Amino acid sequence: MSWNVRHDVCSWLKEEAFKNEILIDIVNGVDNHLHVLVKLKTKQSVSEVVKWIKGSSSYYLNKKYNWEPKFSWQNGYAVYSISENQVNETRQYIFNQEKRHSRN
Repeated sequence: MSWNVRHDVCSWLKEEAFKNEILIDIVNGVDNHLHVLVKLKTKQSVSEVVKWIKGSSSYYLNKKYNWEPKFSWQNGYAVYSISENQVNETRQYIFNQEKRHSRN
């Protein structure tokens, strides 16, 4: 996924999530995956929010870019729970994804 497409889907995702009462603090990634910092409400489950993020962003990308074969995220996901004092460090980690991956 090119930088322009990633930027597009990250911006769209943050805006649409807000409309759906999902608070995305920051979202960023590299060509094959995204990192998302989400503040869950007590009524939200991790699996439902991840399903919404992956499903709606796949739908958006396929509708906008009309790719063949159709785009889909890989199966599965990783989730980490962080404390309030780790939020800034996590934001920086997500913000610097391109820099981190360019070193590898």
